[in-house]
Amino acid sequence: MNTTDLSIFEAIRRTLSQVPGIRTARLAQSGQQVEIPLSRYVAVILEPTGDEGLRWPDIPAGRYRLLHWQAAVLDRAVPGTRAFEALVSTAEACRAALFADLSLGALAEDGPPSARSGELLPPGGALRLGPTQLAAAVAGRPTRLVLEGAAGYWTERMSGAAAIDDESLFASGPHAVEVGSPVRRLVDQSFNGLAGGLSLDLGDGPREMVQRGVLSAATAEGLALLQAAAEGFIDGRCYTFTAPDGTDFRNCRVERFERIGPVLVGLKHQQAYRITYRQLAR
Repeated sequence: MNTTDLSIFEAIRRTLSQVPGIRTARLAQSGQQVEIPLSRYVAVILEPTGDEGLRWPDIPAGRYRLLHWQAAVLDRAVPGTRAFEALVSTAEACRAALFADLSLGALAEDGPPSARSGELLPPGGALRLGPTQLAAAVAGRPTRLVLEGAAGYWTERMSGAAAIDDESLFASGPHAVEVGSPVRRLVDQSFNGLAGGLSLDLGDGPREMVQRGVLSAATAEGLALLQAAAEGFIDGRCYTFTAPDGTDFRNCRVERFERIGPVLVGLKHQQAYRITYRQLAR
């Protein structure tokens, strides 16, 4: 656990401690047994439960760290009583307080979805929360309502962005370009009575390049504009395509723009995509 991790957990703990009705909020180590004096209930215990290193599928650009945690809201309340109803209300207020600051004071950022946090929503958000659940009762211990969650941030970002005729349409999210091999067009011909064969050199052939990435915008309208701008280059004309490493490929035609999966909504709207280019001449 590093200092950024601790800052995120402290931001979560601080938000929970400010919920009306919460008398104490503590950060515990994973699996640590924390004793709360009776006078300090209703209490919240925040506990880290692991972390993940993530990337967007098929996009080898950028690294994202997702921190998993659970917050247990505790009180001496028996289900079916008014005290338990009050505990449930307080737990839901904790959930609402976290959703009111999805970025946790700008510490957390949207990122790739995670198979482990499939039940947490939104799947690509900076802060992801699950439903509040009643933990199994333990004799002599307080009632626990548990909220599962995760929050993350980028630990490695891209160093460059692709562009079409110097228009930087893709800098809003991570992306990578696969450059195919150049093609030399050859025709092999054989003749009766001729040992071997004849090879005709027809010159350079086209080269295919594939870009995979994620477009990101603050609103659905902004995301739609980015997609429309990219699709606007599918006009049969040739352009200069600049790869993220700065290499220029001239005489490129944009052939396809494909949306991959649904739009993910967190702090921003995010759409994974795939673009196919064809370099007609080198």
